[in-house]
Amino acid sequence: MKIKLFIFLIALATAFQAHAGSSEWTKTPGGSVRLVIDNPLPQATEVRGVIQINLDPGWKTYWREPGDAGVPPELSISGSTNVKNATLAFPAPHRFDDGGTHWAGYKKPVSLPVTLTLAAPNQPARLKGHAFLGICETICIPVTAEFDIPIDNTQSDSLSKTLVSTAFEQLPSSASASFGATLATKTDDEIKLAVNLPSNDPDIDVFAAGNGSVVYGMAKLEKRDPKRAVFSIPIASGKHEKSMVLNYTLVQGKQAVSGTIDVRE
Repeated sequence: MKIKLFIFLIALATAFQAHAGSSEWTKTPGGSVRLVIDNPLPQATEVRGVIQINLDPGWKTYWREPGDAGVPPELSISGSTNVKNATLAFPAPHRFDDGGTHWAGYKKPVSLPVTLTLAAPNQPARLKGHAFLGICETICIPVTAEFDIPIDNTQSDSLSKTLVSTAFEQLPSSASASFGATLATKTDDEIKLAVNLPSNDPDIDVFAAGNGSVVYGMAKLEKRDPKRAVFSIPIASGKHEKSMVLNYTLVQGKQAVSGTIDVRE
């Protein structure tokens, strides 16, 4: 029900012109992209927003670390004032198999939550920069969506608030002892990741991301017990240092969690 409501809200939003808390739609073959901000309350140090990605039927876009191929979404705020940091978050992705190429992404309209940190709370701010991503059908099209949005304490309209809050609600829950990774060990050029699962549902998958110095490929299920599994995750490129943290999203059926785990040698 939440997913249906979310898609409805995205479709509804396309009927409105850009307002003070959003950028204009950047249109491209296969869809359109914009950024929406929910203005903060006085004294707030953080601002929430979303990168809205509308996808036409048959088109796709990528997760934070696509796997064998792809362009991960990026957010640049280089022209901003009074904004010192911006962090992207990602809903659980879908696994794609394009005739030997495996990658992680989305095949329906998706909104990527954005968290901004203000340098000086309760002072005027401006979010200026661009989002960069790939939208694909049989070929991939690079898309640069520019934005220049003032941030103040003016109350955002109800549609923007709902779009932002719903996007954050769609994120995976935090991993736990009963649903999450328990051990990650490096062997040669791959990571062995052991996970605990909450049920016997056979529909399981894991998606891994590095910290910038290493890129992982798509995971492969090696072993499955009723409520445990072991995946192998190839190290696609980069230098695997002794002290490494693996970011992961673990999916079982309609449930998903995200977490981090230290990688042991």
